[in-house]
Amino acid sequence: MKKEIAEERMQNMKNAYLKLDSVLNRLPDAIPEKMKSVLRDKILGDKQLKELMEGIDEHRPPRFFLIGRTGVGKSSLINALCGSYLAKVSDIESCTSNVDIYHCMDGDRVLLDILDTRGIAECNKINDSYDAEKQLIDQVVDFCPDVAIFVLNATTRDDSILQDIELLKKVLKKYQAINKIELPVVAVVNKVDEIPPARIKNPKEYTENKINSISENVKRYKTTIVSNGLKIHSIVPVSSLMDWQTPDGIEVNADNINNFPKSDIENLQIQFDGRFQIEVLLNDLEDAIQDFSGKMGLRMALRLEELMKKLAGHLVGIFSSISSGVAVTPIPIADIYILISLQAIMVMLIAALSGRELSFDAAKEFIASLGGVVGAGMLFKLIAQQTSKLANGLFPGAGSAISATIAFGGTYSIGKAATSYYIEEVDLKFVKKKFEENHKHAEKKSKKALESV
Repeated sequence: MKKEIAEERMQNMKNAYLKLDSVLNRLPDAIPEKMKSVLRDKILGDKQLKELMEGIDEHRPPRFFLIGRTGVGKSSLINALCGSYLAKVSDIESCTSNVDIYHCMDGDRVLLDILDTRGIAECNKINDSYDAEKQLIDQVVDFCPDVAIFVLNATTRDDSILQDIELLKKVLKKYQAINKIELPVVAVVNKVDEIPPARIKNPKEYTENKINSISENVKRYKTTIVSNGLKIHSIVPVSSLMDWQTPDGIEVNADNINNFPKSDIENLQIQFDGRFQIEVLLNDLEDAIQDFSGKMGLRMALRLEELMKKLAGHLVGIFSSISSGVAVTPIPIADIYILISLQAIMVMLIAALSGRELSFDAAKEFIASLGGVVGAGMLFKLIAQQTSKLANGLFPGAGSAISATIAFGGTYSIGKAATSYYIEEVDLKFVKKKFEENHKHAEKKSKKALESV
């Protein structure tokens, strides 16, 4: 999915969120004011949801400080993270001279800021009036990164990492002294594709021996890092291997790319994608970023589809929890209507993430199309008639713990179905099939629960 489309969907979701209060006010009189008040408190008052909505507009590009020796593949890692060719890449010479700041762009918009240092091994070779080590530390502090990415070579077996660790510890100490917070470090063991058998480059074809060798390699690096006093957030083995081609399918030699016009470089396409665990690395980077505006910036830059799914999942969780408090004994028609109304509002918000402005009635029609609403209502009534076990819900006299569980499960299933259809764009017939499977599973569980009453 293109970034501009995903961003538009996120903005649609925020607009729907901002209109929610007026939507609640227009709900039929059958919905009690107390119910509307609960919805306002639970949805508009949800701290995490509010942060996510504010972050759609209020975010900044995350800043990453890459440090590692020449040949570890820092420039290739930048490309792998962004999924496009952004930095110089070469297997022959040191790509990054001195210190470069890459503004990873999407059109006119900056997605990421990356400070890419000279290889640590080159620091001691610089003969100028300014101490190389102090210069590096000052540059990092001025850049004020969110995360330090310590890049290591999976195929290197020497003691040079000890020098790297000591320098990085000095950087972290100076950073903390000035900023009063720790700079998180994520260690990246790059080029795992070169671990024997090196001929296997497709991650889907990695053999068990190759996977085991990668794990042993990571353990060795982690032991060395920790035993020498460097605190890290995590350590992730990755492959940044990507081959490139022109839009008309002509393979491009990476060594020649830097001679291309800028417009040609920007139009390069991925010919072979050998990336391994880049998504895991992105997860760890997102988790390590402490400033929310930077964390949200990473999500908006590289993880928009994941963010949409996260938002949809959070909405499903909120509405499922509210629905569990609607179950009463016995269930009158009005309360069934409340439950369906809750589910319809949930579907409206999820649909907004797909770029669709769904009306309240259209959302109810979607729920009805799943074929589970009537069955769910009958199931609630059956449970209500056969049990007197009461649970504390959101309203006085809330129904049995069993009916509350089924209400939660039914709403959850509808929410997952809406996510599949609107966000993941799964064909409706497959969505219905999955919903029916989930419904049957929930029915079996409810019958077992009834037998234990």
